[in-house]
Amino acid sequence: MRKIALGLAALIAVAFVVPSYGAMDRPAKEDPAILLVVFGTSYPEAQAAYENIERVYREKFPQAEVRIAFTSDFIRRKLLDRDNVTIDNPLTALAHLNEEGYTNVVVQSLHVIPGEEFHDLANIVESVRGIEGKFGFRNLVLGEPLLMNLEDYHNVSRALASQFEQNTTGTERTPHSSPRDAGQMAVIFMGHGTEHSANSAYSQMANILAEDHENVFLGTVEGYPGYDEVLASLNESGVKKARLIPLMVVAGDHALNDLTGNESESWKSMLEKEGFEIDYNLLGMGENDGIVEIFVGHTKEAFAKFK
Repeated sequence: MRKIALGLAALIAVAFVVPSYGAMDRPAKEDPAILLVVFGTSYPEAQAAYENIERVYREKFPQAEVRIAFTSDFIRRKLLDRDNVTIDNPLTALAHLNEEGYTNVVVQSLHVIPGEEFHDLANIVESVRGIEGKFGFRNLVLGEPLLMNLEDYHNVSRALASQFEQNTTGTERTPHSSPRDAGQMAVIFMGHGTEHSANSAYSQMANILAEDHENVFLGTVEGYPGYDEVLASLNESGVKKARLIPLMVVAGDHALNDLTGNESESWKSMLEKEGFEIDYNLLGMGENDGIVEIFVGHTKEAFAKFK
């Protein structure tokens, strides 16, 4: 543990001291900054979710500088190699904000649950917050992920309802009106899932969706509940149709392949083999303004902690 701590300290020293030699007396900016932090995606179609989130944030926080950072090194390298696009990780993004004179910053997690990715981000924020003097921040506060308290779960359930009555075709992201008969068509959400203890959030979300809506089920790719639990619920419901929707901020690799892909092990293919008629809505939750408003609420709570 000591080696890990020393390694993080060294990274912070490099990020915050080396870039700042040329601007030691930079003026402090009074306007705040918001750093939106996500895992990231390399799918161009999925970028619409991030673009929508940034649009809403600029409307809601017109005085703030809004930026985005990806936690996935693999995706950042892929975007650089393929598209010559550079996207910061959270640590370098904070260093750049510091270099430019921003002293009041909210780091807003765009994660769905407080799992490993969120806790890694929390460790970075806590470590950087400990820097004092001219290279420190006056206020540096972490905004909570989507599902943190019971009110969040109910708000998410309400916000997702608008997607029940829409579908998309192919890989396009333009939703079409397609009202469902809840007694004949189920809605199935796919979350990511994790080995982290925060995976229990998906079970709570599944229960609330089931309480709030008829024949709406949730499973995960890498956790519990999974495909088998979803299939059991479908069979018990008696419906013969199902609409698949990703419970993910962006509809990237898991949505396109594990959920709606044509491969034999995708949920779409397996459910069709079971005799269900399948369609889907490939909008990521970041394209749902009701979901983005929940993140915005967490950012406002973070701003309220400024001193």
